[in-house]
Amino acid sequence: MFGKTILLLMLLWTQDSVKSLRLVELWVPTHGREGGKAFLSCNYVLQEDSLYAISWYKDEQEFYHYEPTHEPNTYNFHVDGVNVDTLRSKNEVVALVNLTQQSSGNYCCEETSDGPGVLVARRCKYMNIQLLPNTGPHVVGLKELYNLDDLVVANCSVPPSRPKALLEWFINDRPAPASYISGPWYRVSAERPDAAESILQLSFIATPSDFVNGAMKLKCQATIVPLYQKGEESTHYIASPFIESKDIQAIVISTLVYNWSAPFIISMFFFILLWVITLCCC
Repeated sequence: MFGKTILLLMLLWTQDSVKSLRLVELWVPTHGREGGKAFLSCNYVLQEDSLYAISWYKDEQEFYHYEPTHEPNTYNFHVDGVNVDTLRSKNEVVALVNLTQQSSGNYCCEETSDGPGVLVARRCKYMNIQLLPNTGPHVVGLKELYNLDDLVVANCSVPPSRPKALLEWFINDRPAPASYISGPWYRVSAERPDAAESILQLSFIATPSDFVNGAMKLKCQATIVPLYQKGEESTHYIASPFIESKDIQAIVISTLVYNWSAPFIISMFFFILLWVITLCCC
């Protein structure tokens, strides 16, 4: 009987603890960019007790502490890769600025209640910091005009990044066939050994199907999910335009109409002239 009473009391205490402090939402961006900023937030629900403190950790190292009942109520602690903007940080929201590669890590929010029984709620999320290219992709090797059966060769490159950029070629807004593509190749940056330049080559023989109304549109697109996507697009023209079948049909029809109309008009002219002469003689 005594054992059942103790078990019931422990169960009631556990249920009450769960209801008293609940961390309902943790917002940590999955990705950030070097040199950029990120906002972290931690929302909680307290039913009976009051909030004692909110602590933020990166890889188990505390970098920000908030106690609403103390003055000052915020404290910052040095952690490599973590730069807190104190002017934009308040209560459960923390603003990080000047993100670096070292800013990548596991971020945890820990909330503590200020009641008879100290309750703690904690949740964590990983944030990955990317080094994005400082410009869009660059294309070299293309000419403005091409003849049919010309070799079209172009190299597309994008400045160093981490992770490596995904490069794609498009011809008239459609992905280029795999047989047209060589690469990708990567070149490690001397200034940033953790980053690499990406290069992708396009090479094919120009055919009539590559031109739409005498023009061929080529595009190289670079993507780093989910923060970066840029492209370079150019239009190129056929040097000696060819006549499509529908144009040939139009020319043939026009010729037939002309050959039929000319004799008819001449005959009508002489008929009218003869009629006028007859009237005058009468």
